Amino acid sequence: MFGDNNQHYGLGGAALLRTAPNSYGFVTKWKPDMHEDSFYTIIEYNFVYQRELTKLIYELEDHPDKIYLISKLGAGLANKHRIFEAIIEPRMKKDLAQYQNVQFLW
Repeated sequence: MFGDNNQHYGLGGAALLRTAPNSYGFVTKWKPDMHEDSFYTIIEYNFVYQRELTKLIYELEDHPDKIYLISKLGAGLANKHRIFEAIIEPRMKKDLAQYQNVQFLW
């Protein structure tokens, strides 16, 4: 898995994985550039996180035979407003604890 943007475009940072087979993008930015309006604030990202988590859970349940390796999503280029520390890191491991096909790389 890699941190993605709403346009599902670009190869910056971990999004280079976009070209790999069996990759999965979890949205952490609005757009694939470094303009101020391309980053989610913590308040905005609460909703986005829940939406992306719901989509990911459907993916995990539809493909229980696949292993999903989850890196520090949103901790790199998307972390201007510290969404990883505020939302992703404290919630994701707990939110996905019941899924045996998930492995965290942090």
